Amino acid sequence: MGLVVLPLLINPRSIVAWWIFVAKGLLFFGIAILAAAAIYWVTGTILFNLSWRALHRADYDQALLLIRRMKALREHELHGIVLTLAGRPKEAEEIFHKPALAPRDVTPMARARRLTLLADVLMDQGRWDQAKETLDEAVRLDIRLGNRCNPLAAWFLLQGIEPQQALDLIEQANTASGFASLRSSVRDGILSVRFATKGLALARLGRHHEAELAIVEAFRKADTKHVPRMAFLHWYAGMAFTAMGQPVKASDHFQQAVEMDAHGKYGKLAVLWLKDDKPDSTAS
Repeated sequence: MGLVVLPLLINPRSIVAWWIFVAKGLLFFGIAILAAAAIYWVTGTILFNLSWRALHRADYDQALLLIRRMKALREHELHGIVLTLAGRPKEAEEIFHKPALAPRDVTPMARARRLTLLADVLMDQGRWDQAKETLDEAVRLDIRLGNRCNPLAAWFLLQGIEPQQALDLIEQANTASGFASLRSSVRDGILSVRFATKGLALARLGRHHEAELAIVEAFRKADTKHVPRMAFLHWYAGMAFTAMGQPVKASDHFQQAVEMDAHGKYGKLAVLWLKDDKPDSTAS
C-alpha cells in the first residue's frame, strides 16, 4: 500500500512519474541480480574447469584448493572424486553421502554413477559387502551402457577371486546397447580401463598371451594427459604381470605408477606392491 499511498500524499499528479521511478528501480534491481547470478555461474564454471585440469595433472592439492573456494563445488561429486584419487576415501565417502548429491529427481544413470563412486571408496576401505550391494544396485540402474560392470569385475579381482566371472562382466559391458553411441574420446577412456581390467582377469586365468594383448590395447586407448588414469593402468598392468610371473615387467609398471602419481591413490598402491608385500589391493 505504501507504494500507492506515498505519491498521493506528495502530489496526486505524481502517480505516473512515481510508478515510472519504481519500474526503473525494479529493473535496475533485476539487472543487478541477474548480473550477480551470471558472475557466480561464470566463477563456478572457471573454478570447476581449473579443478578438473589440476585433477588430470594429479595435482590434488591444487584441485582441492580451487574446489573449496565455492560452496557449490564443495558439495559437488568432483570434490569426492578428487579425494578418492588422492587416496582419502573416508573424506570422499562423506561427500558422496551428502543429501545434495542424491536429489529425488536424479536420473537412473546419474544415480548409478554416484553409487559406483561410493562403492569405489568402500572398496578402498575394505568394506567389501557394502561395496557389493552398492555395485549391484548400480548395475541394475545402468544396463544400457554397461559402465558399472567393470567396477563389479574389479570387486572380484581386487580380492583375488573369481577371475572368470570378472571377465564375463567385462564382456557384458562391451556388448551393452548404448555404449557405441558415446563420443569416441569418452568411449576410448572407458575402454582403456576395461582392457586393463580384462588383462588382469586373463592373467589370473593363465591366458598370458591374451592378457598382454589386452594391456597393450589399454595403453593404446588411454589419454596420456590423464595422469591418474595412466597411473591406474600401470598399477593394473603391474598386477597382471605379477600374476603372469614376470616380476621385472611388473616392477617397471609399478615404478611408473609411483613416478607419475606419487601422492595419489594408485601411486601409493604401487609402492606397496614394489615392497613385495602382496598387499590388499585397496589399501590407500
